[in-house]
Amino acid sequence: MDKLTSVVSIASNSRAASAVTGGEGVFEASDSESLCPSLTWKQRLIGCGLCVSLGMLFSILSFIAILQMDLVFFSVLFSLGNIVSIIGLLFLAGPTAQLQRMFAEKRWIATTVYLVSVTLTLLCAILLHNALLVLLLCLVQCGALIWYVLSYIPFARNAVKACFGSVMHL
Repeated sequence: MDKLTSVVSIASNSRAASAVTGGEGVFEASDSESLCPSLTWKQRLIGCGLCVSLGMLFSILSFIAILQMDLVFFSVLFSLGNIVSIIGLLFLAGPTAQLQRMFAEKRWIATTVYLVSVTLTLLCAILLHNALLVLLLCLVQCGALIWYVLSYIPFARNAVKACFGSVMHL
């Protein structure tokens, strides 16, 4: 019964959840590694939600820039939107834990592709002004970010591989 009570109070007391599960949750940071150790779990969720929402807003606004054919503004807003969304996870996991998870064995390729594509997107837009290359790199950014997020969902990558394999008859 004590364990059940601890699990029910997970939203208000992250330490109780850690004690019950025998460790920390996927995105749960201890007070020592948190970005903002004085925040409650609810406040961290709100901070994460606000960052992800702001990131989505930047990404949506970037498409207005593409309609105006402003390549640099589009790439900056689009990349900034993705970066702000990732930064939102720091509220939940803390910077050290998040970086360790980003470069874990099953995520390091997606993380590296994502970071390189963000950098190249900005460089191609600002220095080369090559619209086709910028759009291609934005698609790579999205793909890498989706692949990264899928790594947190059990069997999601396998399901996606199976779907694409059956569609492409691989």
